[in-house]
Amino acid sequence: MQLNIQNVTPETAEVQGQTVTRAFAEGVMLSGLIAGAGKNDAKQGAIIEQYLNAGLDTSAFPEATSKVHRARAAAERHHQEQLAEAKRHTERFASYSTPSALEVARRKAKRELQEQQMRARGAAIRAANGNSTWSSWD
Repeated sequence: MQLNIQNVTPETAEVQGQTVTRAFAEGVMLSGLIAGAGKNDAKQGAIIEQYLNAGLDTSAFPEATSKVHRARAAAERHHQEQLAEAKRHTERFASYSTPSALEVARRKAKRELQEQQMRARGAAIRAANGNSTWSSWD
């Protein structure tokens, strides 16, 4: 059921084009709408959702209100999970791209520097041994 709730003020609200007092809308009208929905949780949820979106009080029906709040929280969690998954996918996809020539040159320079440092360490070890082999017992 689609309610047209507009022009909500502290004293009145316009529901389906009819101006009613806020107390009537939150009390009698909401009770009638919920009673008309019966045990159909989806219809009750839709009514409560519209009342909450309009800024009206639904505390007279705490179970239905809590169901709507739980559904909103679950929808927000799902949305956040989708955003996180999209971010992970973007990062993963970016890693597949071919590196630029500058990045390749930087990686090569870094690798060559590391190789040079390893060769220098090896030479220092061999010099400390007093001969050119790795083994100290030769």
